[in-house]
Amino acid sequence: MNPQAVNLPNILSFIRILSVPVLIYLAWEGNEKAFFYLLIFAALTDALDGFIARTWNMKTQLGAKLDSTADFLLYIAAIYGIFSLKLDEFGSWSIFFYLLVFFMIFPDVYALIRFGKISSLHLYSWKIGAVLLTLFVFWLFYEGFELLLFVPVVLWMGLAFLENMIIQIMSPVPLTNAKSLYHFMKNKNHQ
Repeated sequence: MNPQAVNLPNILSFIRILSVPVLIYLAWEGNEKAFFYLLIFAALTDALDGFIARTWNMKTQLGAKLDSTADFLLYIAAIYGIFSLKLDEFGSWSIFFYLLVFFMIFPDVYALIRFGKISSLHLYSWKIGAVLLTLFVFWLFYEGFELLLFVPVVLWMGLAFLENMIIQIMSPVPLTNAKSLYHFMKNKNHQ
């Protein structure tokens, strides 16, 4: 194994991957409090791995793949937790929860079908959406469903979904760290 592959950001991503089955088990058992605390911990590993990798120049291809895989799996665990523990609080807005799930999952499904691996674009829009989504989920588990937080998350993730899909459809190869549609088009025009 490449010695650069064993670094703190990659270890944090791996810890996030290991938290997923525990999160799913906690949601299955209805242990909302433990689920919430572990979800906070897992989200912190997500924030830290990227920050550490960028700050101390520990970025690796493996790290980008691990981070994307960990994020995808954490999304699955969070979705399952919301479905199991909180969906009844959404009331008539639950249809938009399913739309949000589609926005989050479909780009990776598309990438798996087209390229044989999940998307690893790391778009700015997706990162902002992840922050908004994390804030909403934390509020959901701490205080309950809040429509004024939920609607902006759905709208933003819809836009991030469109940007992600446009890039994936236009790109002949799987990309890593595309940043934005603007960056993608700029690099495409210079090739």
